Amino acid sequence: MLGRPRAVGPLWHATATAIALAVLAPLVALAWTALGAGTAHWGHLIAHVLPLAAAQTATLLAGVGLLTALVGTGSAWLVTRTDFPGRVVLQWALLLPLTVPTYIAAYSYVDLLHPIGPFQSAVRALLGVESPRQFRLPDARSMTGAVLVLSAVLYPYVYLSMRAMFATQPARLMEVARLLGEGPWGAFRRVALPMARPALAVGVGLVLLEVLNDVGASEFLGVTTLTTTVYTTWITRSDLGAAAQIACAMLAMVALLVWLERQGRRRRRAGTVHAMRPAPR
Repeated sequence: MLGRPRAVGPLWHATATAIALAVLAPLVALAWTALGAGTAHWGHLIAHVLPLAAAQTATLLAGVGLLTALVGTGSAWLVTRTDFPGRVVLQWALLLPLTVPTYIAAYSYVDLLHPIGPFQSAVRALLGVESPRQFRLPDARSMTGAVLVLSAVLYPYVYLSMRAMFATQPARLMEVARLLGEGPWGAFRRVALPMARPALAVGVGLVLLEVLNDVGASEFLGVTTLTTTVYTTWITRSDLGAAAQIACAMLAMVALLVWLERQGRRRRRAGTVHAMRPAPR
């Protein structure tokens, strides 16, 4: 058992305070810049800029969150609960996309899937088609392309957290579920997945934060997000105050989502404890 927390000296307190102030300094500067700016520009932003950016941001977050949850959870389950040739290699190879910056992946995929690129050229050669006008795949520079590219790079966040959770789950729980008549899918859906929900929330949360943080890939793929709006408002329109205000609004939304997730986890924990209490006699 862990003992009581040990008191630390003034040096550790000073070090922790200095680190906290260093972390908070950019946020304080951002808030100060936002408070010092006017609000005259918000009429134009609300009418012409923010609706499209908010809609595309929500679509991108929903698509990437769903796809990374499916790919990360599925791959984590396969490498922890099944045995197949190459499983040991895949356990670490599935982490390699994290080494590629999102904008580099976007450039690579667009170059690979371009109408005159190697992939579509090979497909047309197999089909006996000569001109890209006769056969071409959908443009990779689109919302669908952005969802696929960002998901291909960011799913390891979900894979890491879910693999650790699945690896620590007792195997006897799955065996009991199978003995009670559940199939492999039913045991996974009703036993393993509910126990892994906190890890799934953490992994998907990190993915969504990375999507919000991305500028280069989203802009290159033709998706107007709130983050690219902050960048263009600052650089193109030379309005640092408006950019800071949009960024503060995004931080407030992120803080609200984190708070809602913690509240939901707390309610689930309280419900579990209440269900485990013996009924009064």
